[in-house]
Amino acid sequence: MTLPHGCPDDEPEWAPTALAVFDMDGTLLPGTTACRQIALVAEDPLVVERLEGDYRDGLIDSTEFARRALASWAHAGPGLYRRAFDACPKIGGVERTLAWLRARSVVTCLITMAPRPFAECFTGFDHVFASSYPDDILNPEDKPEVVRRLQRRLGIDGMRTIAFGDSDSDIPLFRALTRTVAVNATPNLAAMAARRYDGDDLWEALRTLYALRERQP
Repeated sequence: MTLPHGCPDDEPEWAPTALAVFDMDGTLLPGTTACRQIALVAEDPLVVERLEGDYRDGLIDSTEFARRALASWAHAGPGLYRRAFDACPKIGGVERTLAWLRARSVVTCLITMAPRPFAECFTGFDHVFASSYPDDILNPEDKPEVVRRLQRRLGIDGMRTIAFGDSDSDIPLFRALTRTVAVNATPNLAAMAARRYDGDDLWEALRTLYALRERQP
């Protein structure tokens, strides 16, 4: 994948205090993925379900997944990604969490294998790294490199970087960091995370890392 997407070319004009990294599928979209939601709105969900199974079983790679998925919903026309985003379930507390981090000069970053037009519907993140279907795919192994490049640009080390994820695709990222939260996660990811949260509120997941009072904005 082409990694610089979303990376600043110059040093920021203000001094960030930390970096917060968020996965999207399964983390911000509990129990589902962007591609499933896109396919649902395109009225052809079975294709993506089969493709996700084939990818999980190693029968196809991420590029072939993207090519076939894109072809399956190409008929749905303009506005598909926005319609899918608006209709899909989302974890609670996203705006509150981002506002709290922003007020403390924490840079926020969304990293996902999902299509970029869908990921960019999540507003409020300082950086969004996602796949440009069908040829420029952000794979799980790319996630730690994206974070390392941001850390270097921003002058932030690993101890000032936190990450939230849910599945085995986040294992490469969690291996590279120590301050991690597994959110409604697979057993493999939960076992290696510093903290674990099961629920429907991202703010509560953040509170597992910080001693936050309930009344804080």
